[in-house]
Amino acid sequence: MKKMIFGLVALFALNATQAQNTTTGNSETVEGHNKTSVLIVPFETKMYFSDIDRDISQKSELNFHQIKAKFRAALDRNLYISLKKYYTPLSFYSIEPAEAKKELNYIYNSIGYKYEVVPEEVVVKKESTGKKLIGKFKKKKPEEEYIKAGIRNGEVVSQVDNREKYMKTAISNEKLLPSLDKNYKAGYYLFINQLDVKRSADKRYVASDAQYQREIKVHYTIFDTTGKEVSTGAIKSRFASNQNDIDKIINEQFPLVANKIVSNLMGPDTASAE
Repeated sequence: MKKMIFGLVALFALNATQAQNTTTGNSETVEGHNKTSVLIVPFETKMYFSDIDRDISQKSELNFHQIKAKFRAALDRNLYISLKKYYTPLSFYSIEPAEAKKELNYIYNSIGYKYEVVPEEVVVKKESTGKKLIGKFKKKKPEEEYIKAGIRNGEVVSQVDNREKYMKTAISNEKLLPSLDKNYKAGYYLFINQLDVKRSADKRYVASDAQYQREIKVHYTIFDTTGKEVSTGAIKSRFASNQNDIDKIINEQFPLVANKIVSNLMGPDTASAE
């Protein structure tokens, strides 16, 4: 019987300053006693892609492995905090590292990944007043997005597909969710599939700014205990091109992304009533 102590604790990959912001105690446990549990599955280390780590490393004096580990743990922590108001969040960062590694290896060996077209491109950011703004770009018409391969007027037409895509989790081991349900009794399983930290490729956004923007893109899939997809897609958050402070990037961008993922889990009706 595993001894799972799921409290909001300092994640071992985060620094001491961040650890001081966590809260624990019996009152927290009582508050979430009747709430549905959500198990957070952090992304595999191979599913991290960044083209600004060199800049971050020079600013923070962290190596590439430390940067990835810090982003991974911080995203988990922010999801934990965002979930806590509505659910009982469960984190692998709250158990012994050796046990967590064993459990996660089993999960990663039981899933696969596939690219899917993003249902809706969502960029989250803060207004000057500190309020959250959700910006949604209008989708292009299907004929503007891609050309299918084939022969037209005697000429070979190759496929071109520029639609926004994200990495989606697909469960390949049918025993995975029953096993997780036995151990964790969660109502939902939140998989972080991939994390991108890159220069924005959105030319429309660049044209409206004096400097290009960098962006964080979090790919995720949420299943219920039966294996049904509850929500899936990608959330983006953009920040200044000269921002290389990893703590500021985490503190300013990750709460926005986490809140939006939790909002998607709750559904449009519940979220709009917030």
